[in-house]
Amino acid sequence: MPTIRVLLVDDHQVVREGLKRMLDPDKDIKVVGEAVNGEDAITQAELLSPDVILMDIKMPGMDGITATRQLSQKMPDVKVIMLTLYEYVTEAIEAGASGYILKDASRERLIQAIHDAYNGYSPLAPSLTRQVFTELANLSRVIRDSLLSERQCEILRLIAAGLVSRDIGAKLCISESTVKKELAHIFDKLGVNDRTQAVAEAMKRKLI
Repeated sequence: MPTIRVLLVDDHQVVREGLKRMLDPDKDIKVVGEAVNGEDAITQAELLSPDVILMDIKMPGMDGITATRQLSQKMPDVKVIMLTLYEYVTEAIEAGASGYILKDASRERLIQAIHDAYNGYSPLAPSLTRQVFTELANLSRVIRDSLLSERQCEILRLIAAGLVSRDIGAKLCISESTVKKELAHIFDKLGVNDRTQAVAEAMKRKLI
């Protein structure tokens, strides 16, 4: 396979040297450069065109999250693996990181993460998996709750129960024209054309 070109980004020289020693034995990986902060990482990445970047987060000057966000826009093909503390995993993923490995990872785990990222996978420290799924579940809940208002959900529930606009308005103490306006908004939000489709789509998305 082609040699995987790796850029190391950490403000501590001892960490960079330790990473180089860990990676040197793998014949498919070549450390092509080092950087001491986010700004330096962007400069070195543009000069060296690495395949994978091992990126620390907390560094003087530009931090790793900001650098990753900029790199994901400037060089979207470069894979960034965050190698730092677990508290920032969600921010790192949102910034465009391909993976997230803790600094106490074994040499084997680190090397496998680099290969995985290079091949299009998203390596994640096993201890972080539950946190990521929890964050995703919370995000899904926020998206679901913000898609339709509580009134719009109630209108759909009443439609599902067989009520017409006039009866829905009377039950919710709003005018029939308001019900129809809300339905137009519902159709637009759900990408449907009629009441039956709206109820079906809302049920599918678990909105009602």
